Amino acid sequence: MASSNSNLDRRTGALRVDRAIFELRRGRAVEVHDAESTSVFASIERLDPNDLRDCTSTGGTVHLVITPERGRALGLKACEEALIVACRTDTSLHTLLELATGPVSAVELEDEGCNILAADDRASAALALARYAQLIPALVRCRPMMPASGLSRLSVGVVDIKGHAHSRAQELQQISRARVPLAAAEDCELTVYRERFGDAEHVAILIGAPDSASPVPVRMHSACLTGDLLASLRCDCGDQLRGAVDRISQNGGGILLYLAQEGRGIGLANKLRAYALQEQGMNTLQADRHLGFRADERDYAVACAMLKDLGFNRVLLMTNNPDKLAALDACDIEVVGRLPLAAPVNEHNASYLRAKRDHAGHLDAKLDSD
Repeated sequence: MASSNSNLDRRTGALRVDRAIFELRRGRAVEVHDAESTSVFASIERLDPNDLRDCTSTGGTVHLVITPERGRALGLKACEEALIVACRTDTSLHTLLELATGPVSAVELEDEGCNILAADDRASAALALARYAQLIPALVRCRPMMPASGLSRLSVGVVDIKGHAHSRAQELQQISRARVPLAAAEDCELTVYRERFGDAEHVAILIGAPDSASPVPVRMHSACLTGDLLASLRCDCGDQLRGAVDRISQNGGGILLYLAQEGRGIGLANKLRAYALQEQGMNTLQADRHLGFRADERDYAVACAMLKDLGFNRVLLMTNNPDKLAALDACDIEVVGRLPLAAPVNEHNASYLRAKRDHAGHLDAKLDSD
């Protein structure tokens, strides 16, 4: 009975997190609570200027919650979880957005009369919500007052937010499957998986007739609209996708997992924001961190769940990314070997590939200019 209650509590908590993500994306504030207190947060990206006054603290300041990555981009002292930038009550929404994403320094923060405060677990958990929502991870902490609409705010617990990634993988549902012949692999079947909480859909592409009794070639590929569909020259994603399908087909069969994790998990809108920063001289990892994201926001628990559902526990992983090897090892998928996956280098993606090799530890990057 205790186990049944535990599962119900976990599902209820996951549902609250899912609804809180939806609320943030729609520009509505949410409550985040722990055993000590409750705080109210709104996404700086979705905040209505007319509602900013409702987010002014009782002390007459506006509290902007930012990630450690954004803090370091501002030149602030490193922290583990989150920081609060306490600004004057007359600080405009435009200025707050600049503090969240613009080229601001610690000196300019002092000139603006901002103070830096340590954040609590509620603020850190709220930032995780913003990441799940693929919003800029910067929030305004609001006064705990009744919203102007008169509707009660949604409340979610810190413990529920911390367990959300695990819940997403546990509640994965196989939705549909069909044979879809591809140009490089006519004997091919697609299976769609949907996360029970949220609306993300992932696709398992079974090429040929892979035998679960032997290590099966597997490619975990994160969706990239610009590279996969539009053949962008800024990345190697499209070449890796098509190269993986062709190679798996030639080797007699395997699996390609197409994961809904655009832009290393930050989403298409934020990826394009990062592209704009790269035009100003940042590399791909620096740009993500400037926006407040980690170097890689992806979670491969869903990929592990898909492989296990399909009956494959031993794989030959097709990747240049050591983090993917570690992710499968952590969820009891045995990685018997690694298959490198090369892609053409051009003048537009050379710096991108170099950053992945030199700063993210990616393997097998061959750059002619080196």
